[in-house]
Amino acid sequence: MEYEVTKNDEIEKEISISVPSQELTRYVDAEIDKVQKQLTLKGFRKGKVPKSIIKTRYYDSIKAQALNSLVSESLATIVTEKQWYLASQAKLLNVDEGEHITFRMQFEVVPHFSVGDYAGIELFKEERLPDDYLLEQALNDVRERNARVEEVTRAAVVDDFVTLELTVTEDGKEKTQDKEVTVRIGDRSIPDEMNRALVGAHMSDKKEVTVDRITYAFTVKKTEEKVLPQIDDDFAKSLKLENAEQLKKTLMEEARKNEEKRIEAELKESLSKIMLERTVFKVPTSFAENEYKKMLQNANLPDSESNKERFWKVAEDRVRLNLILDRIAEQEKISVNEDEIVQLVSAMDMKLNNENKQNVIGYVGSIMTRERTIDFLFKKATISEKSRIISPKEAMNDSRSVRH
Repeated sequence: MEYEVTKNDEIEKEISISVPSQELTRYVDAEIDKVQKQLTLKGFRKGKVPKSIIKTRYYDSIKAQALNSLVSESLATIVTEKQWYLASQAKLLNVDEGEHITFRMQFEVVPHFSVGDYAGIELFKEERLPDDYLLEQALNDVRERNARVEEVTRAAVVDDFVTLELTVTEDGKEKTQDKEVTVRIGDRSIPDEMNRALVGAHMSDKKEVTVDRITYAFTVKKTEEKVLPQIDDDFAKSLKLENAEQLKKTLMEEARKNEEKRIEAELKESLSKIMLERTVFKVPTSFAENEYKKMLQNANLPDSESNKERFWKVAEDRVRLNLILDRIAEQEKISVNEDEIVQLVSAMDMKLNNENKQNVIGYVGSIMTRERTIDFLFKKATISEKSRIISPKEAMNDSRSVRH
């Protein structure tokens, strides 16, 4: 086998491979042997069908499988020799047959990079949010969780719940039709253009919004507003507490615990961003694409230019951070065992079976290993106290996380 690397970018590779045609013959013979062991034809016992008959009847499919094996094994040999780690499935560009079989392949690889010194990273710990602010937020949260909705006849405003009859079409073809669907105005899971169209709408209004190739046609059926309860003894008793004071005390204790967790998460986020700043390399497009699609799926959002603009950079950063953490975990021999993974999977009420077990264990195990690696870096970091430089509201609502 001879080969030439015709494109040798940091992550994008293209290779041309040439093998003698006799090599394909050897692979064809091997495929015929496999088929012969399993094949049953009328007049022959299983495993006794003559190879000449198999070759005559099934040559095209056998040759295709043989060529696939030849291509796969040739690629594997080169990848091992070059110490590449494939980031995408290789794309076969063309095959030319003659005295030699020549084929070109295109694929992405994980780039080579080093993580440098990661011990003693300096982190600055913000002071804890004031108790009065924490209590105010906790009270607001408990009111939100116990709110009720009432129908209104006024024009719809942000945070109202609007019930619609909705038809969604893509390129003129109907995708979905709902006789009754309720959305909250301002919800980022629906397109911004639709949110804007809903503001000011009245019952029976008909509107149509197009985002990229998707059109949303809807009729407003009703509008409801959220009504928050008052914080008093009656409300506290409805939550099985003695009075409003006990409610505030309970909420305050929980809010302080949550604040400590938030500060630790904030420090780990800062640590992650420092690692990204120190370790710069191109991210394989296929990895970023997979992460981007997962983000859309988790947020129940469509693929659109506006969403790509919002999420693609974060997807790239998450992929890069994961690759950095994987490299550190490998260097420091950080891992989790299967029992730990299965225990977490069970706690998450995920069902394992023979078909999904290895994939689930591999996926959950990689997440656990990365979190353990972050903990390892966090314990080795140097943490200094500093005064708060952003407002409590900004601190509570920072959504630019590069961590999952």
